[in-house]
Amino acid sequence: MNIIPEIEFLNTLTDFGIKLGLDKTKYLLKKFGNPHQKYPSILIAGTNGKGSVARTLSNILTVSGYKTGLYTSPHLVYVGERIVVDGREIAEEELVYKIRHLQKILNSQPFHLYPTFFEALTAIAFSYFADKKIEILVCEVGMGGRFDATNVLPSSLEIITRIGFDHMQYLGNTYHEIANEKVGIIKEGTYVVSSRQKPPAMDVIIRKAKEKGAKLYYEGRDFSTKRVSFSVDGQIFNFYSRTNNIRGIKTPLQGRHQISNMAVVCQAALLLDKIGFNIKEEAIYRGIETTYWPCRFQILNNDPYIVIDGAHNPDGIRTLLDTLAELFPDKKFSFLMGILKDKDWKRMLSLVLHRKNVGEIVFTTPDSERAISPDVLADFVLKRQDHIPVKIINAPSQALKYIKSIRKNWCICGSLYLCGDIMREKEIL
Repeated sequence: MNIIPEIEFLNTLTDFGIKLGLDKTKYLLKKFGNPHQKYPSILIAGTNGKGSVARTLSNILTVSGYKTGLYTSPHLVYVGERIVVDGREIAEEELVYKIRHLQKILNSQPFHLYPTFFEALTAIAFSYFADKKIEILVCEVGMGGRFDATNVLPSSLEIITRIGFDHMQYLGNTYHEIANEKVGIIKEGTYVVSSRQKPPAMDVIIRKAKEKGAKLYYEGRDFSTKRVSFSVDGQIFNFYSRTNNIRGIKTPLQGRHQISNMAVVCQAALLLDKIGFNIKEEAIYRGIETTYWPCRFQILNNDPYIVIDGAHNPDGIRTLLDTLAELFPDKKFSFLMGILKDKDWKRMLSLVLHRKNVGEIVFTTPDSERAISPDVLADFVLKRQDHIPVKIINAPSQALKYIKSIRKNWCICGSLYLCGDIMREKEIL
C-alpha cells in the first residue's frame, strides 16, 4: 500500500513516544489560531466504551440538525477515520493540506521538541473542525484524561465510561489511581455523566465533580436501563431517568455492555439542552438505531460465523467472551489473536483458555512495532494446556485466508491494530 509523504511524516512522529503534558498541544494550537476555542465540546474518557459513546452521541447531534465534529482513536485503515464531520471522514487532500501546515510550524523546532503523532493529529483535527464551522465537537480522549492532548478543550459536558485496567504503566495500578487520571477532564461548573463504576473509581468521580462544582449524573443512581430483547441483529432496551423514560430503543451494537454505554448516551443527550442544544426524543431513537461502529462485535460472516472485535485488554476480552456465550451459547469458536506487548496479554489469554468450547487458537502479528511475537503467545498457551490446537501465522492476511479456508466459527480479537489489518483484507471473505 502506497503511503503519501505527508501521512508518512505524521506516522514518523510516533518515534518520539508518549510524553505526559499539554504544553506541546497548546503550542501547536496557538500556531493554528486556537481553533478549539471556536466551538463547544463534549469530552469522553474511560477505559472501554468511549468510541461507541462518542460515535452514537455525535450521530444523535447530526440527526438533530447540528453540524457535528467527531474525533476518535485509533483508526482501522485510514488515519482520517479519526476526524469526521456529520459522518464524513476528512478527505485525503484536506488532511495533506493540514499536515503541510503542521510541517511549516515544526520547521524551526528541534527534533526533541516535536509533538507525538497523537498531539499533532489532535491539533490538525481541531483546526479542521474550525475550518468546517462545526457547531459542536464530540471528542474521545486518547489515553487517561488529565494529560491527554484532548484535554485542552474547554468542554461543557464530560462523560466517563467504564473504567478498567489498561495503560497501567502510565495511569496507575488501581481503580483509584486510574480514575484520578480520567477525572482530570472535568472542568469547573460543567455537567458530568458516568457509567456504573467500581466503588473506588466512583468515589474519585464523585469527589472530583464536587471539587469542580460540576453537576454529576451517574448510572445506577440517576439513570438506568433494562434490556428488552437481543439477537444477532441487535438489541432493544428501555431507558429510565428522573425526568424521562424512553422505551423500545433499538441498537445494532451487541452485548450487555453496550446497553450501559447507550444509557450514558441517552443521559448525555438529555443534558444537551443545558448547553444550548435541543435534542428531541425522536433524534435519540434514530441516532442510536443508525449508529454502526466497525470492529465492535461486528459479524463479518455467517455460516460459519466470523466475529471481529477490538477487545485489547482483560475487561474487553471478558466482555467479548460474555457476549459470545450469550448470543451463541451452543457454538464452539476458534480464535485469531494478535496482541500488543504493553497489554496484560497473560490475563487476556487466560480468560480465553477458561472459555468452554474453544476450537483452536491462531496467533498473528498486528502491524505495529508494539506487537508481541506470536511465538511468545503460543508458548504461554502451550505450557498451560494440551487440548487446544495452537498455530502461528505471522501475516494477518495469510491468517485470514487460513481461517476462511477452515469452516469453523471464528472470533478475531486482541488488538484494534489487528482489526485494521483484517479490515484491509476483508475482501478475502
